[in-house]
Amino acid sequence: MAICARGVTVDGQVMLVIDPAAPDLSACPYVVMSGAEVANSLFSLTAADGGYLSGAIVGCWAAAFAFRVVRNVIKGSTEG
Repeated sequence: MAICARGVTVDGQVMLVIDPAAPDLSACPYVVMSGAEVANSLFSLTAADGGYLSGAIVGCWAAAFAFRVVRNVIKGSTEG
């Protein structure tokens, strides 16, 4: 469950203090998420997942580059 927090400056350091009086999370300056919510995030990837994702991106780029080269050969274009 996400909770609302606010920043408090103490001796020049900013500390987050939980604000239980704010039920609306859209009005909170800081929202602190629980471990379960962070674990289900789209951005929590393992190294293997990141490798697969980057491989897919490079593969799409390579396929688009190959199609562009084939298109230029068919059209007879020598420009990049």
